[in-house]
Amino acid sequence: MTLEIGQFSKSHLEAAARLVSLRYERLREQTPLLPKRYAEIETLSSLLNNLIESGRGVVALENGKLMGFLAAWQLVSFRGKRSVFSPEWANAVSEPNGRRVYETMYSCLAADWRADGYNSHLISLFANRHYDLECWQWLGFGPIAADAIRGLNSIQGSHCQVEIKQASLRDIEAVMALDDALRRHIASSPIFLTNDKRPERIYYEDWLQNPQKAIWLGCLGDAPIAFLRIGPANTDACTIIYADKTASITGAFTQVDVRGAGIATALLNHALEWARAQGYERCAVDFEPMNYWARRFWLRYFEPVCYTFIRHV
Repeated sequence: MTLEIGQFSKSHLEAAARLVSLRYERLREQTPLLPKRYAEIETLSSLLNNLIESGRGVVALENGKLMGFLAAWQLVSFRGKRSVFSPEWANAVSEPNGRRVYETMYSCLAADWRADGYNSHLISLFANRHYDLECWQWLGFGPIAADAIRGLNSIQGSHCQVEIKQASLRDIEAVMALDDALRRHIASSPIFLTNDKRPERIYYEDWLQNPQKAIWLGCLGDAPIAFLRIGPANTDACTIIYADKTASITGAFTQVDVRGAGIATALLNHALEWARAQGYERCAVDFEPMNYWARRFWLRYFEPVCYTFIRHV
């Protein structure tokens, strides 16, 4: 197999879009709840065209045929470091030599990225592409985020001995306190994700007053001990979950001393019921794999569709 590596350009758009579409259709065979639009050549071509105009990438050709492509955004700062990020629709390879194609393309691009000072490399991959996931792990990448979805059917046996209610503006102090607890949790070991900027009070007021959003509280007596936040599709998650009919969970936390009592499951069940009433078709969540409490919970009820990996060089 002799590969020719060249610059990703608009002349490669249709072939690249078809390659991604084929892989996405295979993912949808396993997870039919995913939006159909990301299998459309027009949708994918538009995404790739925007990336070409402001990012950079390469293609791998064999006898003029596209065997793979890898493109990425250049980010001035991701967690304080100059970074590059290849979304799940911005990379793909043909089989049966996909691993070799990925390795060859990354070798070319990584040298340029590092020379330009981009030392954090991120890539998102479809969750069903097991050989691709293994390939990037062997290249020194580790998981940093996961995206998962589920239908809106109720979870059986989700009763618990606490009151579940939708928060209102009068609950704002409790909501802010629980959100602070979540922030402390994800800043602690072994997660170590810090965000020094706490949202302004108006952020919480919007969540509590906007009918398109909801925060659910679990209360033991008069004391709120858990929360779950749900609303429209999260723009900070992977692209393929984003659609009008997707509801996203963007935050959840249960106090340590009451975990394991079914409170989070009861909160999730109320959130799913709310999403059904709002006309949604699916629910999405993104989480950090190193947050093992969250990972265990979400994987119990959701199906992964995308993993994001990172490497620091």
